[in-house]
Amino acid sequence: MSAKSSSYQHKLKQAADWCALLHSDAPADEDIQAFHQWLNLHPDNQKAYDELTALWTEFETPEDTGLNTQVLNRVLEQDQPQRRHGTTKAFLSIVLFSGLGILFNHLGVSGITADHYTLKGQTQTIQLQDGSQLTLNAQTQIDIKFDDKQRLIKLIKGEIHIDATTNPAWPLVVQTQSTRATALGTSFSVKSREQDTYVVVTESKVKLCYLKQNSCVIGQQGEAMEVANGRLIGPYDTNPSVRLAWLSHRLVANDISLSVLLESLEAHYPGLLMYQHSELSKIRVSGVYPTNNIELAMKMLASDPVIKHQSIANYIHHISLK
Repeated sequence: MSAKSSSYQHKLKQAADWCALLHSDAPADEDIQAFHQWLNLHPDNQKAYDELTALWTEFETPEDTGLNTQVLNRVLEQDQPQRRHGTTKAFLSIVLFSGLGILFNHLGVSGITADHYTLKGQTQTIQLQDGSQLTLNAQTQIDIKFDDKQRLIKLIKGEIHIDATTNPAWPLVVQTQSTRATALGTSFSVKSREQDTYVVVTESKVKLCYLKQNSCVIGQQGEAMEVANGRLIGPYDTNPSVRLAWLSHRLVANDISLSVLLESLEAHYPGLLMYQHSELSKIRVSGVYPTNNIELAMKMLASDPVIKHQSIANYIHHISLK
C-alpha cells in the first residue's frame, strides 16, 4: 500500500468517527466546532466525509435500523477478484453504526510489500531454508534475510511462533522496531504491537535485548519477557499453552472484558464486528473461543443472558447488551 493510500484510509477512519458522533442524539457544540476544524485541516478530510455520509444515507432504512442488508450485500459483492487479495476499495469505505457506537474495520492490506504476510482471518506456516518452521498469526508481516552471519527475521507487525533448528555459529534472530530476540534453543514466539514486544519461551531459552537501552534478559521455558511502555520487563512465569492458543485456533479468555475479547477476535475474522466499546467493557467473560469459527464464538457469547448478537449479510456481526 502506498503512503498516499494509507493516509487516505486513515482519513476515512477519522471521518467514520465524526459521522457516528454527528449522527448521535445530541452532539455537543464543542464537538461540532472540532469537526469543522478537522474538515478544514486538509481537502481529503472533506472528501472522505462526503463519501461516508453518502454511504451512510444508503444504509438508512424507513425502520431506522441503521443498516440495509441489500445495500450491504451489494457493497460486499463488488470487485470480487480484488477482494480476494484484500484490496477492494469498498471495504475501506463501509461505515456501520448502532446507537452511540461505531466500528470501522478493514482487511489490513499494508503487508503486500513484505516477504510474507497474513490478512485478517489468516494464519500461515512457512518452512525456512534452514529447516526451521515459522507460523504467522493473523495480520502479521515479516521480512526474512539469511546471510553468513545470522538468520534474521524482521517482524514488522503481528505475531510469529518459531520452531528453530539450533546452530550457535549461525544465530537465529527476530528483530522488531525496538528489540532483538535471539534463539538460544528451539521454540518461542514473538509479538510486536506498535512500540511494544512480547516474547514467550516454549522450549529452552531466548535472549531478549531492548535496543534503546542496550540491555538484555534471558528467559527460559515457561517464561515470558516484554518491552512495554519503554521498559524491559521479565522474565516472569507464564502459561505458554494459554498465550499460544492461537496456534490451535483458540482464544483463551480468563475474566477479561467483553470488548477486549472482541478486539482479539477481530484479527481472526475477515468480516466486520460491530459493537460499542465502552458499553461492553463492563462485561466480564471467560472461556475458550474458536478463532476459526466466528459463528460458534458468537453463539457462545450470546448464551450469556445479558449479551445480544445479530448477524447481518452473513458477514457483519453486531454485539450489544440486551
